[in-house]
Amino acid sequence: MVSAVPSARPAQQADVERVAPSGAKVRLAVPSELGTHSWYANTRFSGPRLSRQFFFAPLGEHQAIPKHLLPGAREYRQQMRGYDAIVFEAVDRSDSALVLAGPHHEATTWFAGPAPDPAGLDALLATFRFTDSLKGATLAPVSNLLVKQTDVSLIGKSAVSMLVVKKATDVFGVLPDWAGLVLPDGELWRATRVLGAAAAAAVKGTPHEWRYLIANASTVMDVVLLGPESGRPRSALADSQVVEALSGLVGRWVV
Repeated sequence: MVSAVPSARPAQQADVERVAPSGAKVRLAVPSELGTHSWYANTRFSGPRLSRQFFFAPLGEHQAIPKHLLPGAREYRQQMRGYDAIVFEAVDRSDSALVLAGPHHEATTWFAGPAPDPAGLDALLATFRFTDSLKGATLAPVSNLLVKQTDVSLIGKSAVSMLVVKKATDVFGVLPDWAGLVLPDGELWRATRVLGAAAAAAVKGTPHEWRYLIANASTVMDVVLLGPESGRPRSALADSQVVEALSGLVGRWVV
């Protein structure tokens, strides 16, 4: 639990509006101390004979698949309405991936084995609607009766922090059962990060030792300040300054 009390000094903030994979709008005020973020996302689907996770990224990151992850992978591209469906399959068919690539973003899922045959791929693509925009891509099941969408999150990555944003009602059950520090827009907790022995020793006694959880009525935000455990410099912020900065982090998850 944190015990410092934030001051009334307003933090410098960047207004961010993103679209979550579910189609929800997410509005954030991000303190300048957390850096400027590139935005990613994640979601899962489950249903009859279906269990699949998709990871969202800025367009172009899938180029790492044939270059680094599956060198020499076979590639198959199918044009869809508003996006391309790209299949990569390892030469020995031990692994494969499907990328839905729009004008601005892409969504990738892995099969941990051979790629689906053409009929299986068509059936999978017919299960979802993929829509891309400047503020984010959405991937929704065609029928909510057959397929359930869960674990929807936005992920911001900057040079100094990682920020994971989720809908509050999806994660209230994992919040600490003790009271957090009251902020102007919610409550703040901190929890020890799970790190290896060397990394834990490198961040002991610094703000990088902790994960910071901020919750309000609509969002839960998980913040990690990146430091020596990630090959980055130690933050110059004292504990009280970290709390002061995080008091300016505001999120709204709008269905």
